[in-house]
Amino acid sequence: MLENLPRGIESIARFMRTAATAWSLQHRESPALHVHLLGPTEIDAAVTLQERISAEIVQRTDRYGVLLLCEHPNGVTIGRDGSAADLHLDREELQSRGIPVRWLRRGGGTWVHHPGQIVAYLVAPLDRLGLTVPQFQESLRQSLIDLGREQKLLLAPEDDSAGLAARCGTVGFIGAGVNEQVSQFGGCLNVSVPRAALNVVSWGNDVRPSSVAAERMRPTTMAALRESWIRHLAVRCGYDRYHVWTGHPAMRRTTRRMYVVTHSEHS
Repeated sequence: MLENLPRGIESIARFMRTAATAWSLQHRESPALHVHLLGPTEIDAAVTLQERISAEIVQRTDRYGVLLLCEHPNGVTIGRDGSAADLHLDREELQSRGIPVRWLRRGGGTWVHHPGQIVAYLVAPLDRLGLTVPQFQESLRQSLIDLGREQKLLLAPEDDSAGLAARCGTVGFIGAGVNEQVSQFGGCLNVSVPRAALNVVSWGNDVRPSSVAAERMRPTTMAALRESWIRHLAVRCGYDRYHVWTGHPAMRRTTRRMYVVTHSEHS
């Protein structure tokens, strides 16, 4: 059975079958947010890992939460507010470019994933954090706004429920899910994604996607933005402490060919 799974998911499946796991905090109380910097990660592998962590948190009684931060290879995900009509390229063209399309059980619309984007999966017990679903969604949005102000972005004056709206467009998007009072998914932040890649889909009615690099008009490091988002997410969700780890024991590094969109295409 396992030999038919993609390598990233296969490693997680093997990990899930292990009765005793060294990293698990199942029997240790933890009030902290545990952050894992995964690096380049396939969409399916990240979602599978999220489901594993969510199942553990459901069985716990403390405030233990997990934040997965990663970069996805080229791909498109469609949330509850999106549809196939949001795709600006037909399926054959997307397939020829190695751009998979996935439907996910998250809020938000249709998103493009591309190197230069930070994707957040926040798995946390909302009831034990004292958060309702609307409050959690607002916490996600406010964490992006906090980041934007700290980075001195010129923010749009109007309220943007999609995420973080700046001078030239929206750079951060939120899209969460909740299952058994445990949050899933979270959002994405376009750091240095080429505009041609962003324009592969419609991100929502009257939503113009942009990136932090385009707004600041100068190079922006992923590390600085990751650190800022972690810090503000922890505070907004009620965590006094957080611990940062590189990678995750359930993940094994895999590679595949990536199609990188240049500025000259679909501009």
